Amino acid sequence: MAVRDHLIAFLSLWIVISAVLSSSTGVFLTVTLIGILITLEVGEFYLSDETKEGLKYSSYFLLLVFAFIVIKKVYEIIAAG
Repeated sequence: MAVRDHLIAFLSLWIVISAVLSSSTGVFLTVTLIGILITLEVGEFYLSDETKEGLKYSSYFLLLVFAFIVIKKVYEIIAAG
């Protein structure tokens, strides 16, 4: 099994476990973002350009979602205080 296959298997397992153990959608998306970023960092030299581009676009989208989650939580804290 090639290194890229191990990386994709890691990311798949990461997403499945985080889906099972996450208490909310926001937590799941944040943990998924972390998994994608780990995979991109570790597998930079082993992944094909097409796979890297797909993961980069996924991480950009999840970063945007993460920013909205943070803004929502900050607003909740400010509104409660």
